[in-house]
Amino acid sequence: MTKLQLIDESGDKKYFTQIPNYIANHSTANDQALYFQMKRYAGEDGKCFATSETLMRKLGIGRKAYNKSLKYLLDKQWVKFVGTIGGKTRPIKTYAIVDIWKINILEYEKIPSESTVSLERDKSQKEKDKSQKHTKISAESTVEEEPTDKEPIKKITVSDSNESQAKDISEIITLFKEVNPSYSKFFANKTQRSAVSRLLIQWPRPKLDNIIKVIPQTNTHKYAPTITTPLQLEDNIGRLIAFIQKERTNPISKVIKV
Repeated sequence: MTKLQLIDESGDKKYFTQIPNYIANHSTANDQALYFQMKRYAGEDGKCFATSETLMRKLGIGRKAYNKSLKYLLDKQWVKFVGTIGGKTRPIKTYAIVDIWKINILEYEKIPSESTVSLERDKSQKEKDKSQKHTKISAESTVEEEPTDKEPIKKITVSDSNESQAKDISEIITLFKEVNPSYSKFFANKTQRSAVSRLLIQWPRPKLDNIIKVIPQTNTHKYAPTITTPLQLEDNIGRLIAFIQKERTNPISKVIKV
């Protein structure tokens, strides 16, 4: 009987198990059930022991189906084998749950919402009306338009804008890795993502990046605001900048200028 030691690196909350929609839409029922049980057994501290027989009994499947689903999860890199350690009576296979929340968010940010489709439909109709009006004016006019050598202006669609914004949000969240080991859960947190979105509207991207990069140092100062989440940064960014500007006058300060 082979035992499994599971290590959960996904940063989930305790007492419940979060499953990315990406898993549900790219796997079979057995694959999903095995992934869920492995995450559940991994628990809050990320370590537990579970035999393959226990997992098969939970899923109600046999060895062949179990091995097939385990191989699929490993091939997709949703879980990873991290080694074998010695147990009291037999070797123990150790697996880790891979953090795929960023992949999950980027996958579904590309899908236009109903409001986006409506905006694009309205825009298309307006362009159609404008084209018809222009054709009518050209037919009635006797003045020929002069040719132009100007290159056409590239149009940025709503979906392009959303994809670019989603990329910026994900990259900003990743910068919080230095001050919050559980930063990955922000990818699926609507409150934290909305805070990043508002910050990107108020601040140029390079300026915002520099502010976040200095937080690990300012957090060590007694009089600086302690910031570990995007929402805390939004609420305290004025105090943080004031602290940094004040520290510039201190010759012994080691705070990086932004």
